[in-house]
Amino acid sequence: MEHSHKKSTCAACGTSPMNHTIMYIAGALEGLIIEPMEMFLSKIINLSASGTLVNTFTKVHFSVLQLFRMVRYSEDVERASSGRSKLIWEEAKRRNIPMQQVVIWGRALEHYRAKINGKWIHFESLPIPPWLPQDAYSWLDDKFILKNKLRKANISVPSSKKAFTISGARHVFAKLEKPVIVKPRSGSRGRHTTTNIQTLDELHKACSLCQQISPFFVVEEHIVGSVYRATVIGNKLVGFFRADPPQVTGDGMHTIEELVAEKNINKDEKLSDIIINDDVLSFIARFGYIPNTILANGNTIDLSAKTGRMYGGYTREMLPEVHPRMHDIFEHSATVIPAPILGFDLIIPDPTEDPGKQKWGIIECNSLPFIDLHFFALEGSPRDLAPYIWDLWKK
Repeated sequence: MEHSHKKSTCAACGTSPMNHTIMYIAGALEGLIIEPMEMFLSKIINLSASGTLVNTFTKVHFSVLQLFRMVRYSEDVERASSGRSKLIWEEAKRRNIPMQQVVIWGRALEHYRAKINGKWIHFESLPIPPWLPQDAYSWLDDKFILKNKLRKANISVPSSKKAFTISGARHVFAKLEKPVIVKPRSGSRGRHTTTNIQTLDELHKACSLCQQISPFFVVEEHIVGSVYRATVIGNKLVGFFRADPPQVTGDGMHTIEELVAEKNINKDEKLSDIIINDDVLSFIARFGYIPNTILANGNTIDLSAKTGRMYGGYTREMLPEVHPRMHDIFEHSATVIPAPILGFDLIIPDPTEDPGKQKWGIIECNSLPFIDLHFFALEGSPRDLAPYIWDLWKK
């Protein structure tokens, strides 16, 4: 079992390692206390209206820290903690909106403030107007609740069931079409997620991996296809991003390990190296491969379930190419989920064709999506989504 203090070397966390113990405790608190409380409060409090109260509390909090010289504000856009925030900051500059980053004890946070209509508004990475509907943020990251709501609205999602124990997962496994996926009930970036599970032994290993960071997990039908991100802002589909895992193609002579080494030498400079770690070894083993396997000529295989440039995979921005029905589907999905900024993750064989004739589904939705994915894709026309977010502030 991976120890929490070795989080930086955890292959299951990928390029965004997290402290396992902290994640486990947070997941337990969220599932047992925070989520039920938020669901209860959402029924008696208008969460959209409460956004103003949250902003006021945050302002007072940082003002007190500033009084004791524990916090300061940076105007250096190059210190932005993420590409997502940098795009927001650069657009703020173009609009002459003062924006600053919170720095505590010399550490720049993913927390900012912007002066709008003479008032400082605090936010985490993406500025969301407090008067817009935000009720969904109390449950959005829970993959099981999300799928239930989308399913009731006749929006395609894979079959899934929640589980609390390995024996419970075995019961679900027996009912679902194979292969299946096991993932934490909440979370993002595919941390501790296992795909293409065909056997009980693989299921047990997947559940044990998941339980390193979450006491609750989801067993889900595995859909075949590339992973896509559909970003919806103000109920409008504004970006559609494709992400594929690292792959190699056999030539009948070289091993998988040798093909990876050759691909790393000849890769695009925007791509990270493909690293054969525990995650990759586990993934290819479920397809019957080891690093010394010689692939048949023309046989292309995935090396991981994790996708994108940071893993040596492929990315493309392709909004102009998608089928017109995709716009209708995701703009309808946004009405089911009351929140102004949404990043839907889906799997579909070909989004340029009619989705009604394919097996596909939405697998999760992100409340704080990385809008920079659409801007820094390996191929396709870059799309800067920051203007759409600042436009939300126009009443």
